[in-house]
Amino acid sequence: MADHSQGQDPFPPEPPVRRWPHPVEGISASRQADPTLHYICCALSYQNQTLADIKALLQRIAAGLGEDP
Repeated sequence: MADHSQGQDPFPPEPPVRRWPHPVEGISASRQADPTLHYICCALSYQNQTLADIKALLQRIAAGLGEDP
């Protein structure tokens, strides 16, 4: 077996990490500039929450009937 006590690492060093800017920088500025986009975003968020609530209620009903959801 090889003696690795001399501080030599059998693995090569890790490559340098590169950072790229986020592709959608400045999205908050565009939302402030266009109130229609802000309204659409809020409406979709509300709709998603409503659908999640409906799903939870349907699962509770299905569980009460003894069926698998």
